[in-house]
Amino acid sequence: MPPLAGRLLRTFICVKLPPEHIEALGEWLAAKKAAGAGIRWVAPKTIHITLKFCGEIHPDMVEAIAKLLEKENLGGAIELSVAGVGGFPRLGAPRVIWTGIGGEIGKLQKLQQKTEECAFRCGVAKERRKFSPHITLGRRNEQSPLPEESVRIIEKDKIELPAWSVKEIIMMKSELTHRGPIYTPLKYFAL
Repeated sequence: MPPLAGRLLRTFICVKLPPEHIEALGEWLAAKKAAGAGIRWVAPKTIHITLKFCGEIHPDMVEAIAKLLEKENLGGAIELSVAGVGGFPRLGAPRVIWTGIGGEIGKLQKLQQKTEECAFRCGVAKERRKFSPHITLGRRNEQSPLPEESVRIIEKDKIELPAWSVKEIIMMKSELTHRGPIYTPLKYFAL
């Protein structure tokens, strides 16, 4: 079998937010630059809710997953909202800084399980961690606690965005560059 290196696609399946939510989160992120502490804030254009990270897979697997998702009853539109700020494992010493997802979480979890199952049936390993709906806002390589001033800056402005109706999910290609990731939609799936 010929080597597949160079032909693999780094992919994930996600929910995109409405443009006005991305703009509002972008403004929130811009105000947090002063928090420092080694936090790499995400670019607003990359904001999404990950349902399934597939990793680097062959284009045939991408097609196979897409075919299964097209046949799957994905459960219909889902009402979601965005609120709060936190960290994994905790905001005081985060590796990831996030905002939370509210609304029809049960329906979102069922949708995530369907995407997980479709990917698994095509050879993608199942996620070991429990699904925790969130939007990543920033990352750190350090495990040390944040300075108190940084935590205050992060918590200063509340994140609270109105509900919206999710009517599709997207399979994205992710290209990692020195300027940050570039996401390109590969397929859209109506709910």
